[in-house]
Amino acid sequence: MQIKNTHHTLTRRKTLTALALVIPAWNETLEAAENLVCVPATPTVTEGPYWVDEKLFRSDIRTDPATGVARDGIQLTLTITVQNVGSGGCAPLAGAYVDIWHCDAKGIYSDEGTYNPGGGTGAVNTSGQKFLRGYQVTGDDGQVQFTTIYPGWYGGRTIHIHMRVRTYSGTTVLSNFVTQLFFDDAVSDTVMAASAYSRSTRRDTTNATDGIYRVANAERMLLTLGGDATTGFTGAITVGAAFQTAAAASPAITPDGVRNAFSGGSGVAPGAWISIYGANLASSSRTLAASDIVGSMLPTSLGGVGVQIDGRPAYIQYVSPAQINVLAPADASAGPVAVTVTNAAGTSNAVTTMSQPFLPGLAVAANYVRAVRYPDGTIINGTGAAEPGYTSAAAIGPGDIISLFGTGFGPADSPLAPGAVFTEAYATTNRVTVTIGGIDATVLWAGLVGPGLYQINVIVPPALADGDHSVVSSVAGAGSPSGALLKVAAAAKLTGSLKATPQRRVPPVDLRPDLPPALDFRRRLGNTYIL
Repeated sequence: MQIKNTHHTLTRRKTLTALALVIPAWNETLEAAENLVCVPATPTVTEGPYWVDEKLFRSDIRTDPATGVARDGIQLTLTITVQNVGSGGCAPLAGAYVDIWHCDAKGIYSDEGTYNPGGGTGAVNTSGQKFLRGYQVTGDDGQVQFTTIYPGWYGGRTIHIHMRVRTYSGTTVLSNFVTQLFFDDAVSDTVMAASAYSRSTRRDTTNATDGIYRVANAERMLLTLGGDATTGFTGAITVGAAFQTAAAASPAITPDGVRNAFSGGSGVAPGAWISIYGANLASSSRTLAASDIVGSMLPTSLGGVGVQIDGRPAYIQYVSPAQINVLAPADASAGPVAVTVTNAAGTSNAVTTMSQPFLPGLAVAANYVRAVRYPDGTIINGTGAAEPGYTSAAAIGPGDIISLFGTGFGPADSPLAPGAVFTEAYATTNRVTVTIGGIDATVLWAGLVGPGLYQINVIVPPALADGDHSVVSSVAGAGSPSGALLKVAAAAKLTGSLKATPQRRVPPVDLRPDLPPALDFRRRLGNTYIL
């Protein structure tokens, strides 16, 4: 049986899919973000008389912390996304403090002196209680989530939730935005019929008659609702406003913080994937999206962050405050080169690292190589951990064929520069060898199958005993680190034989679009191994 000589066009989506592999799982890169849609500004409205700065950091606000008793009512899971909106566009607001507070099913607020919410409730005093109050801090995506209940009503107001967003520099408040969130009246009418919301009179105010809701762009304060009164509701809203944020510190690269993204080896090589480690490298996390690929080229700027290697711009796949993943540009230099990171806060220190023509590294997770078995497309991951939607196994059989993946294996017979999205597979210029358990393995084909991504088709040595074996791949005298392991087990061997000629130039395993989804790794975002 031969490995079929077929290639397929590498689209933008397939490029993203392939690049999700180039940085191994231990680097914790994120899936590609969807394009951000800027929202119009959200109205600012009064905080009302029931604000108390309780400073309760929690996502489930249903209980009173002193007693642990939850307020009765239909559960509401509330997701709030905050955007910093300005003349230059918008961005998710990270690190903002988002408080919410609202009344319970009977219209009662916590931590208030004697008052009467109406509806037959009578006078109540909840001083010292802290139910239905709390705050969360937005992540890189600008989101927070709360578990609460659908609010009730009190006299003179439609049903609503109060929200406050604050940004800080140390302990100094930079921005203080207050608004309220509202519900569809038809949904509220259904909820008010539930027993927990029973009152002696009907609510006296709807959105249409509420003086606070009746402002310009009032619909910007309406929650998008899902669910029902039986199973509970979900609510979501994206809030947009202009916020001040603390001045960003200048980026700083850690000494010896420039490394092969697969193996962790120090240094750079032309066309190899490199991880840069440090502090303040980016204001938030951002992963390459399809819209970032322009003219079939990967971007040299992502989220306002750029990287220079020996004075040449690198191609960027991922940025975050502590890590950046880049494809090194073409560079004939060998020896010491300078690496810098530039963002809105300035340019980092220049870190000197060694540039070399070859810096091979294999894709590894949990110390095991990430491999795909031919011909059934099973992921061999050393642990047998489930790969949702795909077949996985811990071990490969002696004599079976696998595809290994890596970066830094040097030039290929391609006319393209690093960073280009291409439609073919190109064999490496230099011979690639592999040893498994110290035994030479037959390499059927080795080549470039995506920007900076190499595939090596190998026959596992038939003489290997059961157990974990070190895998080392070498090119032009440079070898990948020996810590990468492959689990071998005779019981895992596929039935039948696979005949191939040693060193035969065979293209990557053909996993065509018409094959079952479990075998079509090209469609898999996050753990893709075959183009």
